[in-house]
Amino acid sequence: GPPSGGPAPAGRGQHLPKDYLVESVLVTVFCCLLTGVIALIYSHETRAALSRGDMAQANVASKKAQSLVLFSLLFGLFASISWVIYVLVALYL
Repeated sequence: GPPSGGPAPAGRGQHLPKDYLVESVLVTVFCCLLTGVIALIYSHETRAALSRGDMAQANVASKKAQSLVLFSLLFGLFASISWVIYVLVALYL
């Protein structure tokens, strides 16, 4: 049957690593500037490696971009929740 994770990609069946460019931009704007910018660098590196056919480097950069996007997201959530709690405490205590 088809491999898990949806339909098989067209072509050689080679699964291209995702560059996480959109996600990197979003977390940079909304969550954490520092880690978001680093994620952007790795997402660009993923694209560059793919364009020169370096699958190994593209996979490494893709994994790093994914990790940084997730970290930025969690950091952003933590910061937002902390801010909300701080404001509530400041208003009501």
